[in-house]
Amino acid sequence: MATLFQAIAIHGPRLTYNPTIELDDVARWLSLRTGTPVYPIALTLHELGAALHHFSRTGTPIRIPGIGRLRPTMDRSGTIRLNGAADPAVVRALNAPGAYTAPIVNAANIGLDDAGYKRLWDVGHPDDPLKLGRLSAR
Repeated sequence: MATLFQAIAIHGPRLTYNPTIELDDVARWLSLRTGTPVYPIALTLHELGAALHHFSRTGTPIRIPGIGRLRPTMDRSGTIRLNGAADPAVVRALNAPGAYTAPIVNAANIGLDDAGYKRLWDVGHPDDPLKLGRLSAR
């Protein structure tokens, strides 16, 4: 018996990603926007990374307007991680209609309810129907 999780994994909307941009590319982009030479921008970005490392090691959360907040946390085994939250203004801007321009896989399924996922799954998998339980039948 298939699960709702399986149906969402296949039919749910998801973002596609371009290759990761590196520091030098960000510096060039910022240089074009500001008229500042690439080298000082790249150096500043590199030093920003060093500042994040320094303040994280000292247990100091870091908030950078327009980027977000980072803070060190520890799990119960003692592994220290860096948790981050994007600046809410950036998230709001990203969610504005038409702001996200990269392709979205299964975009037509945005907002689909559990019954809609069941219909999609059952059409493609007639021998393995999706059973919706009490918790997912909302």
